[in-house]
Parts: sequence; C-alpha cells; structure tokens
Amino acid sequence: MPVRRILFWMGGVWAVVAACLSSCAAGQKAQGLTPEAQRRFDYYYAEAVKSSLAGRYDDAFALYSHCLDINPDAGEALFNLSLYYLEMDDSAKCAESLTRAVALQPDNVYYKEVLASFFLRNRDNEHAVPVLEDMVERAPARSDVLAQLVNIYMEREDYRKAIHALDRIETLEGKNVSVSLEKFRLYRELKDDGKAFAELESLAAENPNDLAYRVLIGDQYMLAQQPEKAWAVYEEVRRKEPRNLALRMSLLDYYKQTGQDSLYQEVFDGLLYGKDTDEQARNLLLHNYLVELEDAHADSTVALAVFDSLFATVPETTEMLKLYASYLQKKNMKPELEAALERMVGLEPDNMVALFQLTRLAYEEADYEKTVEWATRGVTHYPGQLSYYFYLGFSYHQLDREDKALDVFRKGVHQVRPDTDRNIVSDMYSIMGDLYYANGLRDSAFMAYDSCLVYNSENIACLNNYAYYLSLENRELDKAEEMSHRTIVAEPGNKTYIDTYAWILFMKGKYAEAKMYMDRVLTGNIATDEEVSGGVLEHAGDIYARCGEMEGALKYWKLARAKGGDVSKLLDKKIRLKKYVEE
Repeated sequence: MPVRRILFWMGGVWAVVAACLSSCAAGQKAQGLTPEAQRRFDYYYAEAVKSSLAGRYDDAFALYSHCLDINPDAGEALFNLSLYYLEMDDSAKCAESLTRAVALQPDNVYYKEVLASFFLRNRDNEHAVPVLEDMVERAPARSDVLAQLVNIYMEREDYRKAIHALDRIETLEGKNVSVSLEKFRLYRELKDDGKAFAELESLAAENPNDLAYRVLIGDQYMLAQQPEKAWAVYEEVRRKEPRNLALRMSLLDYYKQTGQDSLYQEVFDGLLYGKDTDEQARNLLLHNYLVELEDAHADSTVALAVFDSLFATVPETTEMLKLYASYLQKKNMKPELEAALERMVGLEPDNMVALFQLTRLAYEEADYEKTVEWATRGVTHYPGQLSYYFYLGFSYHQLDREDKALDVFRKGVHQVRPDTDRNIVSDMYSIMGDLYYANGLRDSAFMAYDSCLVYNSENIACLNNYAYYLSLENRELDKAEEMSHRTIVAEPGNKTYIDTYAWILFMKGKYAEAKMYMDRVLTGNIATDEEVSGGVLEHAGDIYARCGEMEGALKYWKLARAKGGDVSKLLDKKIRLKKYVEE
C-alpha cells in the first residue's frame, strides 16, 4: 500500500503557524493568573502573533518568550516557540516545547500533528507512534493517521498491529485491492495462509461480477508455488468467462512456468493478434516479448516478423508504432525508423516524440529540405520548443535562404525561458552574428556574438568568427586576440582557428609571431587540404611578405589564386607588383 503522508511542511513551518493561529491566538485562560497578568499575557501574545505575520521573526520570538515569563504553562506560546526552534535547528528545545504544549492542551489536533511530524521527520518512530495512536483514539475516522501507523508497524515487523490498523481503514473506506493485498502479504509473513487467502476470497465476494478478482487469487497461488490450486481457480473462471482478458494474461504465465509451450504460444498469439484484445494489454504483451527476445539475444528478424504480422492483422496505433520505432532505433535501422515515425505522424500529426525524431534524423542526414519540412511542423505544433527554431534556421542557412534563417532565429530567441538549453540559444545567436555580418550589419553582428557568449562563453565557433571579423574591421584587436587564442587552446589542430589567430597577430604588427603560427597551417599537401582555403593561403603570402620573404609570399599568393574562393580583389595586384598592398 502506498505511503500516505498525513502531515505537512508547506514551505517551512509558517504554513502550520498560519493554519493554527486562529485557533490559539486568544490563548487559554491560565489557572492562578491574576486578571492583570492575564491582560499582560494577552497583549504580548497578540503582539507576537502580529510580529510573526509581518515577518518580524526576531521580535516575535522575544515576545513569545516574554509570554512564558508571564505564564510558563501557556501551551500556545510553547507551541509557537517550538516552530522557531525548528527553524533554528535546535531539535532538543523544539521537542521539549512541543511535548509540553501537547501535554498542556491534549485536545489541540494541530499541536499533535506538528509533534508527530517532528518525530517522523527525525525518524523517531518510538516517540511518533504514541502520538499517532492517541490521535486515532481521539479521532477514529483519521484513516490517514492509520495509514502512517501501518507503515511504521510494518517497518517494526509488528504485522498483527499493522493488520489491525488496515482492518480499521477497511471499515472506514471499504474493501479495496491495495488493502486486501497488503493484508494478504502480512498474513503470509505470519505463515497464516488460511487467513491470507481468505482475505482475497472476501475481496472477490465483494465483487462477484468482476472475475479479475478470482484471477488475482489464482495469481497469488502461482506466486506461492501452488500451481494446482492456481489452475483450479483459472478453470473456474474459464468456465464462466473463457475470453476474460485477465485470465488469458495469467494463463500465459501459468503455461510458461509449467512448461506447456504449445499452449503458451496458442494463448500468446490469440492475445497479440486478437482483434478483441485491449490495446494496453497488447502493448504490454508486445513490450515484454521484445524484452525476452533481447535477453535471449534473438535475431532481429524474429521481432520484425512479429511486427509485420501484427500490422497486417490489427489496426495500427501510435503506441504500437512507438514500440516499433523504439525497437528500430535500438537496432540502428534508420530508414525503417523514419518510415515508422512518419506513420506515427500520419495517425497523430502533433505527436511530440515522432516530430522531434524526424526533425533530428533529417538534420543528422544533412537533408535540409526535409529538416525544414519537419521543423516547420514542430514550430507550428510546439511554438515554445526552441530546438525546432534552431533546426529550421540552421537548415535555411545551409540552403542559402538567409533572410528566412534570420527571421526564424529572431523568433526563436524570443522563446528563451529560464530552463532553456543555453547551448542552443548560444548557437542560434552565433549563426545570427554570421548572417548579420554577411549582410553588412556589423554592429548587429557583434551584438549577436556578445549575446551568444552570454549563454556560452566557450562557444568556440563564435569566438573564432567574432575575433576574425573584429580583425577585418581593425577594431578591438586585443579582445580579438584573446578570443582567438582561446580557440586554438581548445582545438590546437584546427587550421581555420590558427589562421585567424595568425591574421590577428599580423594586424597587430606581430609579423614574426604571425608567421610562426601560420607555418603550423602550411603543413601537409596544402593544395588539396580542404581546411586550407584560398583566403588562408593569401594570408600566408601577406605574412611572408611582411617578414621580407617575397619568394614564399609569391608562392602562397599564386597557390591562393589557383585555389580560389575567399580571396581578396587585391590578390592579382600583389602578384603583379610582387609586394604586399593594402589598396
């Protein structure tokens, strides 16, 4: 039986204070107090309550303490002080004050609940039990308190007391499966099988029209290693209702445990392919079957054949296709997985899992047209999911539809929430920066890069591009150098990043140092190295020229012209004049 928490600590003890202030604010008139002393007590107690409600807790604590100076036996003051001691982690004083408050006002249910909760919170069942037992003696209808006692009695292995408490719950709430099964289990712990099964018989008698309760008795006989008695119950149910779903599911386990393979297969096929089988039961059966196949290391063709037969026999459902897709994903069968996911979307156009997986699959395959299709659907159905904006904007970017990419990213960053994946936001701003710069919107580009680094200060692609574009603008070169250096520390073999760093050093007039880094780029067969573009080779020529090595400069300029691509308009002039020129 699930544990039912009967006491509450809603955001600290102050919820309890608020709940009980109305019941104890006036206090109890103490025996032996003079009228003057009583007036003083009432005044200071009211001031303490007001201070507490206003959040002036230090004042409230002092005022409650003063109330005890006037009347040491004021249960309400003791109770409220105990809550402060609890917040101060002074368990000893909290327990002392709470216990005295309960003793002084034994009929106050709030005090007892807080005292019991205090003991339970500190795992002090020895002191909690008497309080809880007193509570149910005073309020016999408190089934929540009885449930807490059941849990403690079971922890103590005091099974008879636990059964007695369950009996009382059953009297209050009526028979139910969870209570009956718990009592069944406890009687079995006490080696009293007669009473154990009598509990289940009683439950079944309460529900004569639901044979699932009779099946439950058979199941418990199976668990008790008494298959003959289980079979007798199953046969009784089969005579009355041969198509009973609970019975057929239980017979599967019975036939498996008793080694009757042909009968097992007959029932299994009837359930799996039967048109009258409940969908939830079919899916459970299919899931368990797939687990068995995996445990047996069976060939995937066995499971696929079952799925083919299933789809040919009964109408497809999203849950069935979900199991199918999960299996295909585990077996890394991407084309089949994609087809299964598309069938899921056909049945349920806004299926969150299928839409996201289809988008992700298309993106991973670099099929950007298809990514646009699925991500657009994703944005339509789930406009708050930032990942769809990323996939959609990135795909437009790869398809050279830059205006659409920027529009998607602008909309996407407005969906950022506190729990959004910061890396996705960072990547979106990084690409926005690239797009803005390509369109000549330099200030917007640098603002986007700054936003990118707010969400991920180590976004290496952004650091490289930001640094490189700053160098092209010949601005903030110290900042550019620092950012670029971080990229080559993170990826020391990335020639693009090394080229950026070398170029920034060049722009700062550090030609010898720039050449040292550029030489790390110019290794291997640079004529065929895709990482070494024409623009990189032109940089190499410029650096060599500034270092006074014109032969090397001409070599790299000519290689840059042959390779083409992102070279400057001045390249031919440099080669013709055999010197570095800026205009």
